[in-house]
Amino acid sequence: MDESELSSIKSVVSSIIKTLDDPRSTAKDLRDIIQIDPPLTAKVLKVVNSSYYSLRNKVSDITHAVILIGFDAVKELALNQKVCEIFKQNGATHQYSRPSLWKHSVAVAILAKLISRREFRQGGENSYAAGLLHDIGIIAEDQFLQDQFRRVLYESQTQKTSLSQAERKVLGYNHAQIGMAIARKWDLPEELVMSIGYHHDPDKAPKAYRKLASILYVADYFCLDGGVGYGDQPLEDDGVFRRSLRELKVESRSLDLIWEDVKQEMSKMEDQGSLWHETS
Repeated sequence: MDESELSSIKSVVSSIIKTLDDPRSTAKDLRDIIQIDPPLTAKVLKVVNSSYYSLRNKVSDITHAVILIGFDAVKELALNQKVCEIFKQNGATHQYSRPSLWKHSVAVAILAKLISRREFRQGGENSYAAGLLHDIGIIAEDQFLQDQFRRVLYESQTQKTSLSQAERKVLGYNHAQIGMAIARKWDLPEELVMSIGYHHDPDKAPKAYRKLASILYVADYFCLDGGVGYGDQPLEDDGVFRRSLRELKVESRSLDLIWEDVKQEMSKMEDQGSLWHETS
């Protein structure tokens, strides 16, 4: 994937997130984004016609598909499909691979969304998008700084340090900072920019954005603890995790209950064929 391909993905992802962020958006708005992207159209139609929905007649109309699958579910599906294209090339090394990072990102996205919905009675759309994109800085390192990235992975593994610590030693900055720069360049909502940038340091996030940064930290930590895909091993500071829970006023036992639903949702996505990119 070169910069022009990344730019193309950026255009669609930015449009989808703007639709996610706008409570006035309609099925037509979503259809207009989907139908100009053939792979995305194919994915939506594949899901709606999958055995999961057991429809008597095949669906070929995007608007009809949006109604059947559900507006929120299609928004997430569309976002998954486009973001996943960034993860599709695989240069596995030192226990890292893009598919394993993608699996981790999806789990973080689902958990962050469910925390927002269950604990705060919010839609969770920005939480979901933030979860999918929180490690996009790692992909940028893998894509454009390959030699340095290999050194980062080697340093992290041999010295038993976190990826962020190894990045600062080798590069002078970490993937959260790169991710924040990418999110800003993509003109994403400031809440997403800040939560991605502070997903390892929610205590330092500006107060207006600390809630989502804390949700992201908790979701990231919990998924790492659950061993889902590749993440920033070893685990980050347990003290930050506890402070984030206090900031959010969320009980750890509540996360245990939500975690069971995360596993069920990921299993459902696998059954629908909506979790992995066709070329993954």
